[in-house]
Amino acid sequence: MRKYISDHWIKSFMIMIGIGLFGVSAGVLQSCDDDDEIQNKPTLYIITEDIEALSTYGGTIPIEFLCNLDWQVSTDAVWITLDAKAGSQSATINAKVTKNDEGVDRMGVIKIVAGELEKRLNIHQKYRDTSTPQLSITTKSPIKLDFEGGRNSISFVCNVGWEASTDVEWISFTSETAGLEDGTLNFVVEKNGGDVIREGKITITAQGITKSVDIVQQTEAMGGVNLLDTPEEDYSFERITTNKYWPALGEWGGSDSQGIGKFGASATAVRVAANSPIPHTGSSYLFVRMRENETANSLDWLWRKVKGLTPGKSYTFSFWFKTPSAAEMSQPGNIRLGAVINETDIPTLSNPLAPEVTFGFVAASDGVLSSSDEHKKVSYTFTMPADKTDVYIVWRRNGNQQPFLDDMSLVMN
Repeated sequence: MRKYISDHWIKSFMIMIGIGLFGVSAGVLQSCDDDDEIQNKPTLYIITEDIEALSTYGGTIPIEFLCNLDWQVSTDAVWITLDAKAGSQSATINAKVTKNDEGVDRMGVIKIVAGELEKRLNIHQKYRDTSTPQLSITTKSPIKLDFEGGRNSISFVCNVGWEASTDVEWISFTSETAGLEDGTLNFVVEKNGGDVIREGKITITAQGITKSVDIVQQTEAMGGVNLLDTPEEDYSFERITTNKYWPALGEWGGSDSQGIGKFGASATAVRVAANSPIPHTGSSYLFVRMRENETANSLDWLWRKVKGLTPGKSYTFSFWFKTPSAAEMSQPGNIRLGAVINETDIPTLSNPLAPEVTFGFVAASDGVLSSSDEHKKVSYTFTMPADKTDVYIVWRRNGNQQPFLDDMSLVMN
């Protein structure tokens, strides 16, 4: 009897343990199934919040979202551009919003679709964001005009009320002198009949912010305006000082770009030099070595690129030059000067826009400007093709030469 009870108790205990283990296993299996269900559940969540008051001037908005599916993005606004429209898994895309010129606030929607899921991001852009006054003149100062004057304009960006004025009588406005947003200010400059350069100023004021542009007008005796004499492109070389590499401004190049050296350096193909009687004006000039059989520190050709010219217009490029004396070095041959459109024409000065001009140290030669005792001016006139705005001015060696160049000028005829 005792043996039966003992065996019966043992069997019952084993059954209970078995049932418990089964329950635990089932629970574990059920938990795993739940995890798989969570992991495989379609997910789409936009982290970036709605844009409630985007500036009038727009900008780029990064849109971040979580997703475990393939997705597509679209927008109902033509003024919103997306840098990606489809992909897979979580990502960040950029939405570029343009400036609001529509006259009223506007709303745009970016929609993300992943499978059966869809989320939206709303962008509200103001027409005039006046929370922070802004005023910026995009036209570069100074504006240089010839003696005849004429019509001109100043472009500016502003998001508050503004007023324009001038401090001289020979400048008058042909457009509104006050407004509530950015735009263009048109003005006319009268002819300068005097014998001195005159200067005026146009000022725009907006809620305590003041910006101005200087107007400089030449005299009739000075001829046209030198388009190279600007704050960005000063090719008289006066602004390049000790230890600054040339060229500090503009686009230049040559047959040996390694030969461009420092201010005052020696044995380099091209450099700015000073403190000698060689400058035409000021204290600096361009020293150019175009010697035969000296490839390490000499150039076969030199070029500079001029941009932003008017198609179909005639221009005159000029400069002053001087050469060493015959006692200092032998200088047979000459230097050819011309203008070309294609960079491939530079090495041989092929297809010039006008017949080339030659100069250098020559005692006497028809068609060749020469100078060793004093500076002489070299001029080259050309016409831009109807569909072109950029040109290369090219100096091409034809012999053994070493010119000293100064006071370059480009004038529209």
